[in-house]
Amino acid sequence: LIDTPGHVDFTYEVSRSLAACEGALLIVDASQGVEAQTIANWTLAEENNLALIPVINKIDLQSANIEKTKQQIEDVLGLDPDDAILASAKEGRGISEILEAVITKIPHPTGSQDKPLRALIFDSWFDTYQGAVVLIRLVDGSVHKGMQIRLISSGKEHEVLSLGVLCPKPKEVTSLSVGEVGYMVCGIRDLSETKLGDTVTEAGRLDTVPIPGYREMKPMVFCGLYAIDANFYQDLKESLEKLRLNDGSFQYEPETSLALGFGFRCGFLGLLHMEIIRERLEREYNLVLIGTAPTVVYRVTTKKGTILHIDNPAKLPPAEQIERFEEPYIRGTIYTKEAFLGALLKLCQDRRGVQKELKYLDIDRVMLVYEMPMNEIVLDFYDKLKSVSKGYASFDYEWIGLFEADLVKVDILLNDEMVDALSFIVNKACAYTRSKLMVEKLRETIPRQMFEVAIQAAIGSKIIARETVKALRKDVTAKCYGGDISRKRKLWEKQKEGKKRMRQVGRLEIPQEAFLAVLKM
Repeated sequence: LIDTPGHVDFTYEVSRSLAACEGALLIVDASQGVEAQTIANWTLAEENNLALIPVINKIDLQSANIEKTKQQIEDVLGLDPDDAILASAKEGRGISEILEAVITKIPHPTGSQDKPLRALIFDSWFDTYQGAVVLIRLVDGSVHKGMQIRLISSGKEHEVLSLGVLCPKPKEVTSLSVGEVGYMVCGIRDLSETKLGDTVTEAGRLDTVPIPGYREMKPMVFCGLYAIDANFYQDLKESLEKLRLNDGSFQYEPETSLALGFGFRCGFLGLLHMEIIRERLEREYNLVLIGTAPTVVYRVTTKKGTILHIDNPAKLPPAEQIERFEEPYIRGTIYTKEAFLGALLKLCQDRRGVQKELKYLDIDRVMLVYEMPMNEIVLDFYDKLKSVSKGYASFDYEWIGLFEADLVKVDILLNDEMVDALSFIVNKACAYTRSKLMVEKLRETIPRQMFEVAIQAAIGSKIIARETVKALRKDVTAKCYGGDISRKRKLWEKQKEGKKRMRQVGRLEIPQEAFLAVLKM
């Protein structure tokens, strides 16, 4: 029994887990109806030819609408609503019916005991003493303790040190045969060797056909993580190493920022994955972190024909060297109540979305399909979506490819010095609006100094937005009680010259609040 996450970031992990099964329970909330994530996981189950048993849960809630939910199951998913089992996990209702349906409706495993070993890796974790522990589903053949096995993706061979099943606590066994699911330990110390979706076969067998569906998991969202105190850099490094042992999809590499010092450029499957990693670093390892704005990976073709993959604005070559910019696009599906349709249409339009479909599921529920740049959803799209729909809308997306775009890099300068951590890549049409918001937000958060602070946004050498933090100043004319105005002017000019010299030698410290405010834009 596998409980799959509903969030889009973990779609590949869900697909590999479903590939290890013969059937699935499709749980639908009786108060919410069919949501975007429901359809996404239903599609994955259909692709893996699973037997589906629809279950309507939370029927004990006052807001539950069973008949409406049944109608959505039929209209949207094409399943027979009469097959839907009514359940309430809270009150224990429908549990026996679900277990009976699993026995009668889900087919038994297929495969041949006589064929060479083929097993699917669908999960793994790291154990301090045993190394990598992998969960496998045997498609063909059998595996026993002491056997030599090979991982097809890496080609590496290992000895099986122990086998077991989870029921639900680990129980060691001597062998696993076709159709069974269990765990396997081979003393592997690097979790990156045990890739989800990989095929395990007998050592020396080079002709084994891999189980279809395997692909490398690539990070989609990147951001820089830095310790607030530079003395905690080593602690951050060790914490990232430990997290990497249990999460093969998470990647990181060292980077240096002139503004933030030493840190790491981290790659994640999506925004939720990024939030989980950051929260774990702060909660489990007691680190205080500052992160740069999340970015996606752009493909840049230079005039020399070189193709670059840019995950950090600081790595972007000068504009005059760039021939073509391409950015990743997603196809997003939104399910909402009809009352919030107008606000959601405006939100998607503001984020450069192109409407592909608008469909009424019933009198009150609407499905929207938009194609939009991934860059437009990585910051606060999900928060805005929930805000304008009062929490009723659900959102799911899939990556569809790279498309040419008119993009520019905007640099932020403080007193003519570029702050690399605040640079960002944006669509040219939105550059002025975004830059204006950025400099205004910085003006509000940077404290006043003894000298004037000029905050500028620039594309190349062209300044497109500017704000100024006025200097703290003493009233030098307070002692003048009348007389010629030229005396006051002389004192003001003298003060002005002093401030000018101070600005040339003064160093501006950017507070953490300024970075945080910009990230929340």
